[in-house]
Amino acid sequence: MIASNPFGSGVFSLFRYLVLGLLIQTAAATHHASPKPPKLSFLYTLFAECKSDLMHAGTGPHGIRAAIPIVGGNFSGPHLSGKVLNVGADWGLTDPRTKIFSADTRYNLRTDDGADIFVQTSGPQVPDGHLHLRMVFETASPRYYWLNNIVAIGVLTTGLPSTGDFNLLRIDGWHLAGDWDSTQFVNSSVPV
Repeated sequence: MIASNPFGSGVFSLFRYLVLGLLIQTAAATHHASPKPPKLSFLYTLFAECKSDLMHAGTGPHGIRAAIPIVGGNFSGPHLSGKVLNVGADWGLTDPRTKIFSADTRYNLRTDDGADIFVQTSGPQVPDGHLHLRMVFETASPRYYWLNNIVAIGVLTTGLPSTGDFNLLRIDGWHLAGDWDSTQFVNSSVPV
């Protein structure tokens, strides 16, 4: 009785295992290589007018809470521009152990052509004093519906000139390049 070769027939089997070994080595080398960072597309620059903190500073169960009203401003970018409405605030927290402030905002934008956009941001202050923000958008506008599906980040700058009781903040926003910049609705339907 002749025993069967578990590796198949001679030369072909050897070739197959050499190729498999090279593929494994290539995959392992690729796995350890640093991936390329994503590219960003400019979304807009926003200037927000804010009033003084409404709350008296005190440490609560989650940290030192602020309530900073967002009462106006404007924004402009390559695909949208308009004004910041007088409805919203930053309910950020300062960590009492590190004194790092983290924004927690909700506010509304109205584009120059009348679309309403709800914005929510959050993110910590970084060592240079700026805040790095995660930005989430919500709108029913067919023209700007693509904003609902993007991954966006922002850099908030403080210390701009203030007027009277108002502080001015600047947010420069970007989204991942290749994200949506328009929306194709199923069956040509338009959201209500």
